[in-house]
Amino acid sequence: MPVDPYKITLLVVAGVMTVVFAWLLRPSAVVRPNALRDTARRAGLAITPEVEPVLIARIRSRNRGTLIGTLIALIVATASLVALPDSLDGGIWSALMIIVLTGLGGAVGLCVAEFRSAHVSLGDRPRVARSPTPSRGDYLSTVDLWCAPVAVAVSGVAMAAVAVLILADPDNVFRDASIPSLWWPGFLLWIVSLTSIGVGRILSTRLVGRGQPAGSDMELAWSDALRSWTLRALVQTPALGAFCSAVVVMTSLSTAVVTRQSGIATAVSLTSSVVLLVMSLGLAGASVFAMESRRPPHYLSRLWPDVAAELRRGAYGVAAPVESGRP
Repeated sequence: MPVDPYKITLLVVAGVMTVVFAWLLRPSAVVRPNALRDTARRAGLAITPEVEPVLIARIRSRNRGTLIGTLIALIVATASLVALPDSLDGGIWSALMIIVLTGLGGAVGLCVAEFRSAHVSLGDRPRVARSPTPSRGDYLSTVDLWCAPVAVAVSGVAMAAVAVLILADPDNVFRDASIPSLWWPGFLLWIVSLTSIGVGRILSTRLVGRGQPAGSDMELAWSDALRSWTLRALVQTPALGAFCSAVVVMTSLSTAVVTRQSGIATAVSLTSSVVLLVMSLGLAGASVFAMESRRPPHYLSRLWPDVAAELRRGAYGVAAPVESGRP
């Protein structure tokens, strides 16, 4: 029986990643001070002595949930890729499928950790209440809410155009190519992205409706920060999947026509390269803008406006009292 280098490589990579995740899941893993400082800077909140142990416990739970979800998704992705036939993109789609599925698994794991945190008992401590109950729009900006649907819609239109091009086959540029293998890898990723939108919407709606046990305003503000990050992970994963599906389809098209000597083949290859370049630059630019932005987090502006105003007046990430910011 011949050895398939592709599947051997896939299994080796998955095995190494599994070992790494298992090591990170060890009970002795600790939350380092640098991680706490980065978390505080990202949230724009202070870590007070009273909230530090609660926050460390939440971060550990979230890390564990993320790793378990990612590990399960990695196993599912590896098994699926081993069973599915090869594609024409040189294995790029395999890596992207692993990235998308593990991202989705990690987001679901985060959500499970947040669900569990809603059942934490405060013992004899008083519980802070708020009214009205926050909505998804309080945690997610307009860009967050619409990035996944728009990305999936644009990717779907692009794949429909590619399907028409393949079926029309002008100048017989796809004559020697396997038509199904040109389209199905990207379409499968697109289906995963579309499914992720539905799963993310259901989970995010249920999560927002859950309570937030907190003994102080500071704990409640930190709970809002962690919940906001969880919801963003749920809505951003489908957008990543849509981008990856377009990358796979465009790469497969370029690979199929690279040896053809015709004007149509050159146009298809050039168009695919330009589209990939524009999409990559756009994604990179959006990521850099998000990381370098000094605006207060969206959830602070909606749920803790006094804290957001304090951050606008001072340095980003400065510890700010939140008692006056609770609605």
